Amino acid sequence: MSIDAKVKLPLHDRNILVCRSAYLNDKQIDTVADLNHWSVSRVDSADEMLERIQDCHYDIIIVGISESPELMLGALTQVIRKSPEAVRIAVTGDLSSAFAARVSEVAHSSLPESCTDVQLSLAIEQALKVTGLIKKPEIKAFIGRIERLPSLPDIYEALSNALLSGQSSAREISQIIERDPVMSAKVLQLVNSAFFGLERQIYRLNEAVTILGVRSIRDLTLASHIFEAFPQSNAWASFSFSQIHSRSMLVARLAQDICRSVKVDKHVQGQAFLAGLLHDFGMVMLASHDPEKYRHIMNKAAELSQPLYVVEKMNLGVSHAEIGAYLLGLWNLPPKVVEAVLFHHFPGSSPSNKFQPLTAVHIADALLPSVNSINGCAISSQLSFKYIERLGFKDHLSQWEIMASKYAVKMSD
Repeated sequence: MSIDAKVKLPLHDRNILVCRSAYLNDKQIDTVADLNHWSVSRVDSADEMLERIQDCHYDIIIVGISESPELMLGALTQVIRKSPEAVRIAVTGDLSSAFAARVSEVAHSSLPESCTDVQLSLAIEQALKVTGLIKKPEIKAFIGRIERLPSLPDIYEALSNALLSGQSSAREISQIIERDPVMSAKVLQLVNSAFFGLERQIYRLNEAVTILGVRSIRDLTLASHIFEAFPQSNAWASFSFSQIHSRSMLVARLAQDICRSVKVDKHVQGQAFLAGLLHDFGMVMLASHDPEKYRHIMNKAAELSQPLYVVEKMNLGVSHAEIGAYLLGLWNLPPKVVEAVLFHHFPGSSPSNKFQPLTAVHIADALLPSVNSINGCAISSQLSFKYIERLGFKDHLSQWEIMASKYAVKMSD
């Protein structure tokens, strides 16, 4: 059922649906709703929640996870299919890091049971801001004019389901990948490339899965699928598509290492890796769609000494970051990944003061050398010192620069 076909609840700017839990603080939710003139409805079970969203449109869905973690995680996954436009907030207890990672795949934000009304309000506002930005009519209209849009590969969805189940073995994951012989060969090629720098050759997929992990394998297959959907034609010579892909893989690795340096959770590391792989694929889409016009935009950016995304916005009404984030949003990729792609050039637009995948991707993209372009246009981000200072990580910058210099060597190999 489409949004238009659902019942619109009247008189309020936003409508919240809360799936009741003993650990959810009704008073705090009501405080946030009253301050923002939002309407709150409540249900008592996951089944009732799914029935309600089938018939009515809700902007925000808040779910308590602690009492029945597996049941509620499954329900959130169904919410994505039934009401993909809704902001999903999970209120969790003391979950294992592995389960927290699974929650982060389906929720826009995960909050502790002790969260305050301020924390809840900020989480909702941040998610609404990102979803609002990528759903702007001009972005949707531009995407509609692109003739060849890649679809989310079946293998990605199968691997995501395996990740969410938390029970698949390396052998079972390998069997999923083996359904696609071309992708199987591609995974082994990537695993054995200088990108990972493993000490010995890997010949079996299950061994590759064991060494790199399901999440990394899944994300590499998605990135390869997207970049292969846009082969470089003779009409484009301003930069190399394959170099954009190779640099994106290095941004992903460096972003992951930056996450490790500040000891953030593994699911943040994983989402930074995925966002790094995909942060610039919007440029490849734009260059493929209208090579002559995009060449003009790059020339203008070089002449004016302006960031590429600024000149894109001036001439197209959209930027490559918005195009990429929009498509990832359509595919229901993890919200923090979408946010990192959207804001990687201007991270200060994110209201969060926490280290998140966006933080790592912005820093990695800014510290690594740009891909060479024939017109001298700088493609990489400009480091936002103000943003880094706001988050309190200024003292880490010299360490990150040393880490980036080691990856920069790989770009010149």
